[in-house]
Amino acid sequence: MQGKYNTLLIAIALVAGLVVGFAGSTLAFRHRLLRIPGEGPFQRMDRVLNLTPSQKAQVGEVMEDTRDKIQQARRDFQRQRRKSLDDAYIKIRGLLTPDQQKRFEREFVPPTLRKEAAHMGQGEMGGEPSESMDKAQP
Repeated sequence: MQGKYNTLLIAIALVAGLVVGFAGSTLAFRHRLLRIPGEGPFQRMDRVLNLTPSQKAQVGEVMEDTRDKIQQARRDFQRQRRKSLDDAYIKIRGLLTPDQQKRFEREFVPPTLRKEAAHMGQGEMGGEPSESMDKAQP
């Protein structure tokens, strides 16, 4: 008898949870607390604002232009960040003894920077940041 009671109680709790979850999600979508899955900003803007065909085209152009600008800014930032880090590695290396330099290159310098130094014919990192890293930057 005790087992049937527990099973019935679990079934009631499960059904109650499903009902509450369904009602909660329905209200959340209705009151726009949740977004429709897979809907992008452009589609949402069109749905909520009822854009005209002309507005859709203009908004699309603005969004495309903005995306291009953001991608370019990201590339510029990554390039500048890489250059700053490379310059720091070279400056730190210049402060070390030859034995420390070898261990520093092995333990701390990213493999890409070691490859760039080897590719430039230096074998190991070396030179001033302004001359060696400017050549390695695309």
